[in-house]
Amino acid sequence: MWTVTGTAPGCGSARAEAERLVAEGCAPHLVWDPLSGEIVQTLASTRRSDLSLGATRYYGQHVDHADEGRVCLVVAVVARRSVPFTDGPMLGLTAIMDWLDSWGVARRWPAGPPGDDVCVRDRLARERTARMWARGGHFGHDQVPGSHLPGPGLIDVGRLLTPDSGGTALRTSPGTHATAIP
Repeated sequence: MWTVTGTAPGCGSARAEAERLVAEGCAPHLVWDPLSGEIVQTLASTRRSDLSLGATRYYGQHVDHADEGRVCLVVAVVARRSVPFTDGPMLGLTAIMDWLDSWGVARRWPAGPPGDDVCVRDRLARERTARMWARGGHFGHDQVPGSHLPGPGLIDVGRLLTPDSGGTALRTSPGTHATAIP
């Protein structure tokens, strides 16, 4: 699941954003600055994210969509929703996609590009979103069933899912480094 931190890339470090999110009780699995290529892992991949994803009620049962049996990894991009991070350099993206691939996250975006602000309040739209979620793949935060939080904005999902097709600007740069928050 992709989301943004709400801060401008390049103005601080991914580590500082990761520390802020952890302190606020909203830890994603990764925090990534696409301008510097810095990647910080805040949680083990086998641990549930502290970030509220979304939940729905079906047949009187509360369904937390982060606990449905398939891997659910959260990548928070140091970016603002109003400025698509896919429009700029995405240093370090190949490393992130390889990591997601290693966990079996299919390179598809079943719900279509995020950020179109489709109203999901009616029952049929909620059910359609839940069916897409069940297929697995990549989603924006706003596309998780039951989520009322904004997603990453109008990003280019094709460019995000195929980092090797966009030339050297999308490859991991020699200065790219990953750290972990203990």
